[in-house]
Amino acid sequence: MRLISKIVFTCSILLSCCQQTTFAQDNERDWLMTEIEKIIRFDTEISFKTVPGFIIGVIDEDSTYIFPFGHKMPSKKSGSIGENDIFEIGSISKLYTTSIIRMLVQEKKLSYSQHINEFLPEEYQNPRLNHINIHSLIHHQSGLPLRPYMFGAKEQDSQNPYLYYTRTDLLEFFRDYIPEKEGFVYSHTNYALLELIIEKVTGQNFDDVFQRYLKQPLQLKNTFIDFPEQKENYISPGYDKAVNLTKPWLYSSFRASEGVKTSITDALKYLNFILRDDQVNMFRDSVVMDEEFPLENSFNQHLTIENGWHILQVKNHKIAIHTGRTSGHSCFMGMVKSSKTAVVIFSNSWVGTGDLGLQILRMINQNWKM
Repeated sequence: MRLISKIVFTCSILLSCCQQTTFAQDNERDWLMTEIEKIIRFDTEISFKTVPGFIIGVIDEDSTYIFPFGHKMPSKKSGSIGENDIFEIGSISKLYTTSIIRMLVQEKKLSYSQHINEFLPEEYQNPRLNHINIHSLIHHQSGLPLRPYMFGAKEQDSQNPYLYYTRTDLLEFFRDYIPEKEGFVYSHTNYALLELIIEKVTGQNFDDVFQRYLKQPLQLKNTFIDFPEQKENYISPGYDKAVNLTKPWLYSSFRASEGVKTSITDALKYLNFILRDDQVNMFRDSVVMDEEFPLENSFNQHLTIENGWHILQVKNHKIAIHTGRTSGHSCFMGMVKSSKTAVVIFSNSWVGTGDLGLQILRMINQNWKM
C-alpha cells in the first residue's frame, strides 16, 4: 500500500507540474498574441486588402508559437492559413544552401577557398574569374550581377522567370562574363552557380542533395525543391500587388537561390536546428569559416553578411535576418542565436508585412535590453 501511495503521490506531483507548465505556456502565448497585435495595429501599415493573410512563427528558447492572421484567400470565408500550408520562400532558400555547403565543408568534400572554375566543365571555365571562390559566392563578393545579363530574353512567362533559363544558359553567361565590379553585389547568380558546384561534388541533383542533408535528417515533411509530379496545388495560394492569383514558380536553374518551398512548422524546425546548443555556430566558427576571410559588408555599413545571413549588430546582439519574395509570397526569417530567439513570417502576398518580423524579434528580446 505504501508503494501504491508513493506512486499515486508522485503521479499527482508530475500531473500538477505538467498543468502548471501548460498554464504558463498558455499565458505566454496569450501575452505574445496581444503584443504582436499591438505591433500590427500601431507600428505597421499592413492592409488586409492587399495582404489577405500571413502566419507568424516565434521561437523563444524552448518554446515555439504559431499565430495566423487574416485569411488564406481574399475571401473571408476561406479560413486562416494553417501551420502546414506551404509557401515559396524565394531568396531565403540561400540559407538552406549555405547549410548544405557547411556540411560538405565539414565532410571535407569542399573548401571555402576553392575556386569555381575547378568545378565547371573545361569549355565553360572563365580565366578572367579565377579569383571567384566559394566564399565569395556565399557572401556576394564575386561581382556577378543579380541575374545574368540577357536573363529576360529567355523569359516566356512573366510569372515564371526561371522556368526557361537553363543551366547551359547560366554556364555560357559565366564563360563569357567580363568582370565589372568588386565588393558586395547581392546576386542570385552566385547561388545558381553554387547549385552546380554542389551537384558536381556530390554526384547528385540538387533536390536529392537537399533531401539527404536537410529534409530527411530534420524531418521536414512539408519542405521540398521540385514539385512532386509537378502538382502545383501543393503551394498555398499567392497574390500579386493587385491581389490577383499568381502561379507557383518552376525552375530550370536557380533552385539553390530561390527554389525552396516550406511550411511555418518546418521553417521553425530548421531554425531550431541552427539555434540548438550542440550545433556548430553558423557565424564565424573556425570549423565553418576559414579565419583568412574577413567580415564582409552587406547592403550598408551597418550590415555584414555571414554564411548567407545579413547581420545587424545592436548593442550585444547579433541579429541575423533574411527575406524572400516570389510573385505571390513574401517571407521573413530572423534570429538571435545568443538569446535563442527567432521569428518567421510567411505572407500570401507579394506586398508582404514590411519590418514586422524585426519588430517582433526586438520585442521578444525586450527592445535589445537583455
